[in-house]
Amino acid sequence: MKNVVIFQNFVNDVTYGHQWQQEELFKYFRAQIDNSLLLGWDARDIIICTNLDFEYKGVTIIKLEHECRFNKYFNKQFGIWELLDRKLIDEPFWFHDFDDWPLQKFEFPEFAGDIGMCKYINGEQWNTGSIFVKPSSIDIWALIVEFMKENKNHPAVDNKGDENIVNTVYHLYAEIQSRFSLLDNRYNVGCTQFNQRYNSATKPINVAAFKPDTPKDMNQFIERELVSKQMLNIFEKNGIL
Repeated sequence: MKNVVIFQNFVNDVTYGHQWQQEELFKYFRAQIDNSLLLGWDARDIIICTNLDFEYKGVTIIKLEHECRFNKYFNKQFGIWELLDRKLIDEPFWFHDFDDWPLQKFEFPEFAGDIGMCKYINGEQWNTGSIFVKPSSIDIWALIVEFMKENKNHPAVDNKGDENIVNTVYHLYAEIQSRFSLLDNRYNVGCTQFNQRYNSATKPINVAAFKPDTPKDMNQFIERELVSKQMLNIFEKNGIL
C-alpha cells in the first residue's frame, strides 16, 4: 500500500494555525519517512507530494502540476485528484496529513465504495486527515476540486479548512454518498475528542494524529502507550520533540 503525504507550501502564509517555515516542514517529512521505514514500508511506497525542493532516503517525491493558490488547505484534494488523473498511482492508497502517524505497518482496509474515512465522534462530519482512496473514486475528487474552484470567492471558502467543503459536497450530491465508507476509528485517532475516539476504536490503533512538538496533545498518546521509544527517538532526532 502506498503511503502518501501531500503538502504544497506557500511562502509567508498560514496553514493549520501556523506559518510553517520550510525547514519545519522538512523535519516532519523526515520524521514521517523514518517512522514509516522503521515500521516496514519500502522507500518506493512512501510518497511525498510537495512543491518544495525536498529529498530523503530514496522515497518517491512527486512535484504536482496543479496547486490551489486560493486556499492552501484544499491542496490535499487537488493532489489526490491529480495523482489519480495522471495515473501517478494506479492502486488503492493511503493519504494522510503530515501529522498523522502510522503506529504499525498495516494493509489497505476492506470496505465497500470508493473512499474510506473516519468521522468525528459526533458522527456529523468526515475527518480528512486520514483517507483511503481507490482509483475508482477519481470522479468524486474531480467533483470536489471543481466545486472548490467554482466557489473560491465565497466567504465560506476563504481561509476555511477542506473538511467543510468535502462535507458540503457529500451532502449536496446524494448520488455519491453510498460511495463513502465509514471506517473504524483505529484508522484515525486524533486529539479532538481523543478519549471517545480512542475508546470507540478497535485495538490496536493504526493511525494517530498529533504534533510531537505540542506536549499536551502528544502526552495523551504516550499515556495510552501508543508512542514507542523508537518513535520518540525519531521525533527527537528530527528536532520536533
